[in-house]
This record gives sequence, C-alpha cells and structure tokens, in this order.
Amino acid sequence: MILSVKFLDAAEVEASEAIDWYERRETGLGTAFRESVEATISFIQENPLAFPIVHGSNVRKAKVQRFPYTIFFTIQTKRILIYSVFHTSHNPIVWQGRIS
Repeated sequence: MILSVKFLDAAEVEASEAIDWYERRETGLGTAFRESVEATISFIQENPLAFPIVHGSNVRKAKVQRFPYTIFFTIQTKRILIYSVFHTSHNPIVWQGRIS
C-alpha cells in the first residue's frame, strides 16, 4: 500500500524556497530539484521502511539525489509526515525543533 504524504508548513516553505533559489541560479534547475524531491518522496511512499532512523527518534531520513538535501519524515498510521526538506549544510536544530 502506498501511503499518502503530508508536509508540515515549514517543510513546504523549505522546498518552495529551494526550488526558487535553484531556478534563479539556472533556468530549469529548480524544476530538476523539484523532480528529484518528488522522486525521493515517491520512493519513500513505496518503501518507507527502507530509510534509516535518525539516532534517538522515530524520524527517518532520505537523501535527495543530485542535490545536498535530506528529507526528514515519520511513518504514521496511513501517511508519511514530512518535517523538513533540509539543506545539509544548515543547522539540524531547525528541523529537530519541529518534532513534537
């Protein structure tokens, strides 16, 4: 069964800002980033247990191909909850503060 996906508002903002940033750098690069994120999310939906758990939590992480981003998520009853579409050079305290 493929699980539905829900983004925290902050995760949606992160993804949108990254798409815009890449598109400003080079036409089409924002689209490539969005497609890479979507492909990662599709794989998460089909194989959520394939991704490692972040130490000391129930949060899992999936690396986005080609870009320095990681998607942090949890598996809930009938959905995947995405906490962050996170640039790997940023301070992880940002996404960790979203976990309740």
